[in-house]
Amino acid sequence: MSTLGGNWRRIASFALVLFFIFSIARQTRAVAGQSLAEQLLEIMRANHQISEAQYKKLKKQAQAQRAAQLRTEKEYKQLKRQVREQRAATEDRQIKTESQVQQLKQQSAATQAAVAKASLITPGGKNISTNDQLRQTGTGNGGGGVNFNMKGVNVNIGGFIEAAGFYRNRWLGADVDAPFQNLPLGYSPHAFQDETRFSARQSRISIRAQGDVSPTVHVGGYYEMDFLGAAPSANSNESNSYNLRIRHLFTTADWDTFGLHLLGGQTWSLITMNSKGIEPFTVDNPLTIDAQYVPGFNWTRQPQFRLVKDWDKTYWLGISVESPSTAVGGVAPGTTNYAVNQPPLSGLFASNLSVNDMPDVVEKAAWDAPFGHLELFNLTRQFQSNLIVGTGASKNLNDQSIVGDAVGGAAIIPIPFVQGLHAEASAMYGQGIGRYGSGQLPDATWDSTGAIKPITALHLLGNLTWSPCKEWTFYAYYGLEQAQRSYSGSSFGYGNPDINVTVPYLDPTYKFQGAVKKVAQFTLGEWWNFYHGDFGNMVWGLQYSYTTDTFFSGTNGAGSALSGPQSNDNMFYTSLRYYWN
Repeated sequence: MSTLGGNWRRIASFALVLFFIFSIARQTRAVAGQSLAEQLLEIMRANHQISEAQYKKLKKQAQAQRAAQLRTEKEYKQLKRQVREQRAATEDRQIKTESQVQQLKQQSAATQAAVAKASLITPGGKNISTNDQLRQTGTGNGGGGVNFNMKGVNVNIGGFIEAAGFYRNRWLGADVDAPFQNLPLGYSPHAFQDETRFSARQSRISIRAQGDVSPTVHVGGYYEMDFLGAAPSANSNESNSYNLRIRHLFTTADWDTFGLHLLGGQTWSLITMNSKGIEPFTVDNPLTIDAQYVPGFNWTRQPQFRLVKDWDKTYWLGISVESPSTAVGGVAPGTTNYAVNQPPLSGLFASNLSVNDMPDVVEKAAWDAPFGHLELFNLTRQFQSNLIVGTGASKNLNDQSIVGDAVGGAAIIPIPFVQGLHAEASAMYGQGIGRYGSGQLPDATWDSTGAIKPITALHLLGNLTWSPCKEWTFYAYYGLEQAQRSYSGSSFGYGNPDINVTVPYLDPTYKFQGAVKKVAQFTLGEWWNFYHGDFGNMVWGLQYSYTTDTFFSGTNGAGSALSGPQSNDNMFYTSLRYYWN
């Protein structure tokens, strides 16, 4: 019993302690929850300083004040929380706005770059593909460049750096531009020598400036150069002395309202095929590494004045007066034609200039049809002859002008159902067109009196280009340039059948007088655009071509007819190019 009683006493004592702790805590909490006025009232009531009625009245007032204070504190906390939430929302909106502004700036910069690129490189709005980019190297920018604005004038600096290598199984003694009409025959040791060379001379620099006088009136200028010029002392022995040369140097003015386009300066001849309209920056030059392109491609780069009219950028009509020159070939009689045999002059005028009294005139029409691009042109040339006739006091210089005319056309047709495949063809037929072909056959020859006679010729070129994606472009070309015989007398002129066309074996002293009848070439190649990004373009190309020169038939030197000989050359090219854009 004593043990049981002791346990109950301990339990009771513990419960009593808990009761006091709970009471003190409750009282402390109650006091802590009371305002200062309520605590003073409790003290005054305990000391009987106020009556019970006064205590109740004052306590009620103190509780009302405390409730009002609590409401104020709650409202304050709520307002503080709302301000904090609004501030956070404002900061979020600001961050989002800044992000949107930055995004818009980037989009605007990209748009401006695209607009500048389109206006500076392809005024007609042509999309830049790898194929187009490589074509544009023929007129400069390579589909890119560095753009900036200078006092309201948009300036583009373009071009590319090339490291080229090539192998030919006949020695031509040429750089990256092959003389297709000069393939050596078997009497020359060069027919048994091959050559390997590296070259950086096709690298190009271009500068284009364009200003907008008004939204519909534009003026501009373009300058492009490469390093395929050479001083008489130029060589590759140690530090070569190859120099810059003009490729293009012209100015333009465009009136959009009237569809008129004026050009003055040196650029592609108007006969050169375009890929769109008749514009200087849409010339459709071959994609070859060889800087002489391919036989059958009709082109020159020469000074000219050109006026073009377009109708809704669909129908085009142009006329150009271009700087003339005459290339004469074949066997000349003893009579001297002073329009051809010009003595060299000294100083700045020491140039190979022929006598011409009229410019070459080209008229061209083009149609950008829904199914492709079509064009037709006419070329009119005038050739000059200056012969001394008569004797004694009646001697005089007989001046003759001979007109030659030629027609031509071109077509570019996308092949349906095959992504990036295009078929192209061009042709020109007429008199005196040799200088306008890559084969560089002569324009004219001599008759038995020494007078100039234009040579009739035909140029043909067909090709397929395929760009299955932006990284790869493949091309295949077949072209030819074929001249007709033009002669009189027994051994004069071009392709005279009485000329000895025998080719002795390895006789460097032999003077062969045969004339080239046809230059033909088959070409295959590819371009791999293996890097295209913010730091420019890196492209690598391979090309193979097989070229043949076929000569006119003649005699064996003993009066018997003999078929004309033939020479050929296998050429391999490679190119690594960097375009800064």
